[in-house]
Amino acid sequence: MTARARRVAALNLLLLAALAALLQWQWGWNRLLAPWRELPPASVALAAAGLLASYGLRALRIYWAEPDIPQGRFGTCLRLVLLNNAFNWLLPMRSGEASFPILMRRWFEIPAGRATGVLVWLRLLDLHVLAATGVVCIARGWLGRPLDAPAQTLVGLLVAAPIAVFALRAPLARKLAPGGSRPFLLARQALDGLPKHAAGLARDLLLTWSGWGVKLAALGWLLARLAALSPALGVLGAIGGDASTVLPVHAPGGFGTYEAGVLAALAPARAPTARLLAAAVDLHLFVFGSALVAGAAAWLSGWRLLDSAAKP
Repeated sequence: MTARARRVAALNLLLLAALAALLQWQWGWNRLLAPWRELPPASVALAAAGLLASYGLRALRIYWAEPDIPQGRFGTCLRLVLLNNAFNWLLPMRSGEASFPILMRRWFEIPAGRATGVLVWLRLLDLHVLAATGVVCIARGWLGRPLDAPAQTLVGLLVAAPIAVFALRAPLARKLAPGGSRPFLLARQALDGLPKHAAGLARDLLLTWSGWGVKLAALGWLLARLAALSPALGVLGAIGGDASTVLPVHAPGGFGTYEAGVLAALAPARAPTARLLAAAVDLHLFVFGSALVAGAAAWLSGWRLLDSAAKP
């Protein structure tokens, strides 16, 4: 480890310790962790199973999206998803995303440019789901009424965005004819990461919505139980926490920014701030701990037992 890396790690640990001390002084960790005592272990296990199922659907999305991944390597795709997720939690400014093209090239010999295109496409689908779901939950959870005409239009645009990007792929590919400079080559490779047929687009959309549906249902339900909120507000708080992870600057593991995202999304909720903060901290610890445990398991195992699923 270089001297600069050691200084950054030391600063991160210092900031984390300062945040822990501030929370202890302001609210007390016993009070913050108190909601866990009211949850039966079966409820926590159910939420963890939902979170793991969402990772499995993400892995299936990659496995089916990239034709050059060998048949029967679903377990390796799951390992890639879990490691990429853990790196994103541990490294700042989404720098953990660099692990995706690196591992795709190392394990499947897929060019980094095309793997980056796959990653960008999948992240655009993720943002499209979070944004569309967030608008619906705001109307239902914050305003307590059905979507009005402007909100319906916004949801329609958000839902149509991936279709528009898919429609632009072929014209852009024709513009980037063979030859030219390295940036043009990388751009062509990135476009190769997008689906080439409507069936691929439909499959990616279905798996993205399914994966996020399972994850937000699990986390929203858990947050609603921890903070005594409605299911719609629970899902909205979970969206706020997930949206905070894309910020360019955040504390180690997202501590502080994740809680801020949850509290910002739950601003209109008529609940004591201390209770909402405790629930946000508990939800973050659950997600962060699950990511680290799953990432460690992926690091130590080759997932050979799962490398048997066939492509359609």
